[in-house]
Amino acid sequence: MEAESLAERIDDYLKALKQLEKAVAQPKNEFIRNSVIQRFEFTHELAWKMLKLQLEAEGLIVRTPRETLQEALQAGLIEDGNLWSDMQKMRNLTSHTYHEQLAEDVYAFIVGQALHLFQLLAEKSRTWQTNG
Repeated sequence: MEAESLAERIDDYLKALKQLEKAVAQPKNEFIRNSVIQRFEFTHELAWKMLKLQLEAEGLIVRTPRETLQEALQAGLIEDGNLWSDMQKMRNLTSHTYHEQLAEDVYAFIVGQALHLFQLLAEKSRTWQTNG
């Protein structure tokens, strides 16, 4: 059951990442910027929940996104803990992106840094499917 849940979560994550990549690839305007931010929120949510399931499969129990990211870093599931921490902070700001400059800052972070982190995690998560 746990392996099926992890496989489903990985699949959901990879689909969400593909949608984020599609949005980022579009010429930027206000609509696309907002779409990118929304898809970032979905992808981030699926990322930490997927990591949580993988950690549980390895016998580590975590509860919060922050705790999950800390343990995932220690377990070698993610790299660059500072950047993941920055991404968590950006995710927490997304409910305030009605402020134009904040929306621009979050968009720039997603395109410049978060997307790459998500792509690295996608590569690792594919190995969990084949090794699990």
